[in-house]
Amino acid sequence: MDERVILVVDDEPFFREEAVAFLTSQSSVALEWRVEAAAGGDEALARLEKASCDVMLLDINMPGMDGMEVLRAMRDKHLLEQTYVIMLSAYGVYDNVVAAMRGGAKDFVNKSEPLDQWIVRIERGFEWQELRWRKQQVEEELRLLAREVGHDIGGTTYFVLTQRVRALAGLAKGNPEAERSIQVIEQILGRIKRLADDLGHVARALDSSEVWRWENLDLRRMMERLAQEFRYGHPTVTVAEEWGKDVPAIVGSRAQLERAFFNLLPNAGRAMPDGGTLTIRTRRADGDRVAVDIQDTGIGIPPETQEKLFRIGFSDWKNGTKGSGLGLYVARRNVDNHGGAIEVVSNPEDGSRFTVRLPIRPEGAPTVPTGSKL
Repeated sequence: MDERVILVVDDEPFFREEAVAFLTSQSSVALEWRVEAAAGGDEALARLEKASCDVMLLDINMPGMDGMEVLRAMRDKHLLEQTYVIMLSAYGVYDNVVAAMRGGAKDFVNKSEPLDQWIVRIERGFEWQELRWRKQQVEEELRLLAREVGHDIGGTTYFVLTQRVRALAGLAKGNPEAERSIQVIEQILGRIKRLADDLGHVARALDSSEVWRWENLDLRRMMERLAQEFRYGHPTVTVAEEWGKDVPAIVGSRAQLERAFFNLLPNAGRAMPDGGTLTIRTRRADGDRVAVDIQDTGIGIPPETQEKLFRIGFSDWKNGTKGSGLGLYVARRNVDNHGGAIEVVSNPEDGSRFTVRLPIRPEGAPTVPTGSKL
């Protein structure tokens, strides 16, 4: 990891200078960190947009942009994901603690506390950063593994095995037992190919360095196409379409979002093996966001299963062939890549509703000319 950085943000010069002096004192320097300071929220935000810091000590009460406004701006710019924020206040009331934690802060201290007691909290922030860094390393290793394995088994290996099975099928013609064996092998090869494809989608979802092709996307048109494909594969399911009239086009990667919704729809179909109703709904969500609901009348998802749905490798279907456990993981990652979120509401009586919320324009997305290809 790079040199660890602490950013002290406070409008009171005396307190700010005292905190910086303590954190850069001889005893603190041994802990190997660099300390910087900002006199207000605007200055702190400008500093973070240039380079991240590991731990930020952020005063909650400041003129101009206060600490809570800084938190909101950091969330909008996806800076909270990489910064451990400790809120500071001279007024240690419970409401401030609750508001700060809900706003995305990781810790909260009173200015009246002795400065030497802050060290433990700061070190906790560095431990959080270490875990975040390790997680990134694991994801990168997983991406490389998924790419290599998916490419290997889905490319040459699959081609060679398929050709050999076809040759054996000719030799087995007329032998019922051999023909059944060939059918089983072909089914297994089909599963292997689907797994290879899923691994390829995992690798792309984890590749943060890849520049996606951003476009203006009409979610209604996208979902209408996917709904039509769903109908072909699930003739016993009635599809109801509810398109919000005030839903604007969004900026995003069509390939990633189509894959996300494509992975969600078959799960809804599998939850209704005897038929039912699938409702696809687009609507305007809170703020500058839109929402897509995928709601089924199927068997529902137990609460203990809901907590594991998006974990990589998790599959718990009781009424069908076990999947690869990668589809919902890819869906969540692709939505995350757009600054969005997926939530699930489910019970056995009413089925399940997956809701995808997406920003109209993700932070960092390039400007896309109006009328560009959808």
